[in-house]
Amino acid sequence: MNTHLKREEMADKFFAEMQDTFFFQIHRIQKMVFRRGNQIFQDEKIPLHLEQFPILLTAYAMDGMSQTEIAEITHRDKSSVQRTLATLQRKGLLTIEQDAGDKRRNMVYLTDAGKFLANRIKQLMKRAEQETFAALTAEERTIAIYNMKEVADKLEKA
Repeated sequence: MNTHLKREEMADKFFAEMQDTFFFQIHRIQKMVFRRGNQIFQDEKIPLHLEQFPILLTAYAMDGMSQTEIAEITHRDKSSVQRTLATLQRKGLLTIEQDAGDKRRNMVYLTDAGKFLANRIKQLMKRAEQETFAALTAEERTIAIYNMKEVADKLEKA
């Protein structure tokens, strides 16, 4: 038997085993959402990757919050948040200042450019979601979001 066909059969078998798993389906959805979102960012000349926008939008929602608070809210580890914040700072989208009351805390403030970009991203994310899930009816979308939220809530409490 041809080695290529053997590998293809193995891949098909693996896919058949994995396609009904929760993790595989979540990965597929994430991949499609990130692909579409990153494409929209690229088309609109947004200087960020989709993975960075939750940090920017969290800082926008609560201007003047600490790096630790941002990490907690976004469910990201502190070092990942620090790297993303440093990147956003280099791009002129935010400033990081030592807390006057507690020298151990660094506070994050968006610049005017960061606020403008955060507003633009909010608009684009709505568009990306609409385009990504255009294949679903309004009812299917509502049910899907409800179910995903229920699963996420339960997993967070577990």
